[in-house]
Amino acid sequence: MKSVNRARILPSKSVRQLICLLLIPAFLVGCEKDVTEPEERIRSVKTIVVGDLAANQLRKFPGTIEPVESSQLSFEVDGIVQAVRVDVGDRFEKGDVLANLDNQSYRLSVESAKAALSRASAMLEEKQSAYDRETRIQAEDPGATTQKAVDEARAAYESQVQEVTYSQARLQLALRDLAHTELIAPYDGTVSARFVEPSEVASRGMHMLEIYAEEAMQVSVSIPEQIIGDVNTGLEGQAVLNNLPDEPFVATVSEVGSAATAANAYPVTAVIENADERVRPGMTAELLLTFVDDAMQSAYLVPMQAFLPGIQEVEKFVYLFDAQSSTVRKTEVQIAGIQGDEVVVIDGISPGDVLVVAGVPFLRDGQKVKLMPAGDSSQ
Repeated sequence: MKSVNRARILPSKSVRQLICLLLIPAFLVGCEKDVTEPEERIRSVKTIVVGDLAANQLRKFPGTIEPVESSQLSFEVDGIVQAVRVDVGDRFEKGDVLANLDNQSYRLSVESAKAALSRASAMLEEKQSAYDRETRIQAEDPGATTQKAVDEARAAYESQVQEVTYSQARLQLALRDLAHTELIAPYDGTVSARFVEPSEVASRGMHMLEIYAEEAMQVSVSIPEQIIGDVNTGLEGQAVLNNLPDEPFVATVSEVGSAATAANAYPVTAVIENADERVRPGMTAELLLTFVDDAMQSAYLVPMQAFLPGIQEVEKFVYLFDAQSSTVRKTEVQIAGIQGDEVVVIDGISPGDVLVVAGVPFLRDGQKVKLMPAGDSSQ
């Protein structure tokens, strides 16, 4: 019985360890068949071609649209407003009556002046006849009249001539005042503001309406003193409205201020050559002007996001794309300043170089990349 019990004894600890060691290689071989090396990820990058010379420096100046020709209309006589024929936004043509006063008193003044002129003219005929009679008598019969009578007749005639002239002037003034009871449009345009209503008392010189000429607009900006010397009348540029960013208008500098205003900036206006009904006073816009810098003929403008900071502060690096190997090359460049959101590069790149401008922080020298599809801005 004792021998049978020994045959059923479990394997010792050392035997079990040996079995495990024999099984491990087989297990590892099975695992190796299931593990595969991960494929290398090829990063997509966005690129541009070097070629934007910094010699032509584009500057942008914020401003406001203003009418080239605007007026504040007022009556030249006092009176009660009878009618206002236009409202804000209404268009009109040259010669249209925009508003008028009650003209009854002015019509009566005209009639009175006409009557006074008629009386003066009739009296002039009498004075002229008397003078002619005295001069004729003196010539035919010198003893029948005196020189004093002739002189008195001549003086009365000349005085009446002056009276007629005065009456004519009074009539002209009365007619002018009557005409000024109507507010006449001086040109084709649009009403931008209205300050009066019917039945109100209007004083001479009081602003009634504000108008402006359509399709004659300009952009008004302020330009810093550092570059005002490069701005002159006739300089061409572009006016870009905030609500029409993709439709720039041609603009030509028409006025350059001679005195600085706030922040040592000079007022400059540029006429918008092809303005249409979409360009309205008060709109915000940018005036784009290009300045030529002969000292930077071999410099190029590069977006800020294309740069990778170097170890030292003075070092600046970019990545150039090699189309043949589909890899990027880390290249040191020298810069000479910043224009807006672009950097002026004076050395390290050449026209035609393909420059990486997206995905730069994730690249390394010699890394294989692929070009980002057009219109894709992901990094």
